[in-house]
Amino acid sequence: MLFMLHGAVGHFRDWHSFSNLLDGYDSNAVDLYAKSDEGLDSYAERLNSAATLGDALIGYSMGGRLALHSLVHPSSKWSRAVIISAHPGLAEEKEKSDRKSSDLRWVELLKTDFDLFLQKWAQQPVFGGHEMSCDKSRKSLSPENIQRCFTSWSLGSQRNLAPELENLQIPVLWITGEKDAKFTEIARKVTVRMPDCRLEVIPGSGHRCPWEQPELTASLIRSFLSA
Repeated sequence: MLFMLHGAVGHFRDWHSFSNLLDGYDSNAVDLYAKSDEGLDSYAERLNSAATLGDALIGYSMGGRLALHSLVHPSSKWSRAVIISAHPGLAEEKEKSDRKSSDLRWVELLKTDFDLFLQKWAQQPVFGGHEMSCDKSRKSLSPENIQRCFTSWSLGSQRNLAPELENLQIPVLWITGEKDAKFTEIARKVTVRMPDCRLEVIPGSGHRCPWEQPELTASLIRSFLSA
């Protein structure tokens, strides 16, 4: 089984068309908003409890950060993992403080004007103008649920997992987009120190690799899973 974790302000339906390209593999697109508010480690432990030996984990962006927490947690049963456009964690306390402040500003906007929040979120430079095909699904989400992406699961609340990832023994495929220079450089620094990790940079893609270059991204994942 493939467990698939969506990004911040994402929706589990984001994976539906992409998972069809992973033919031959059963998938579970996890709704990250379905349960009560939890921190990164407590959610990782609960996610691990739903897995069985041999299952694989795929996480995009915020979902990739949740996946990393699950992989390094002692309860992990995952056989392999795919991490897409994710951050292993900030190292400096000032960086964390600044990120928390930024995320709280997002929270204030989503509370006061949810439509404007969705518009400004989609217009961020990291997405390079690429629109998700199911943004209407986001409008069905409650601001209260999305809020946890910026509080409990803020990058500012996450510890730097890079040192722990150096001890990870399972195979990992780390994917970034060629146009996403920031996250590609972050990935190069962390993956080179991991014992069984391959970095693939998707040509012509920005941050949202599975939706900007779905065929190529799926092909890499299928090859990795079958190796």
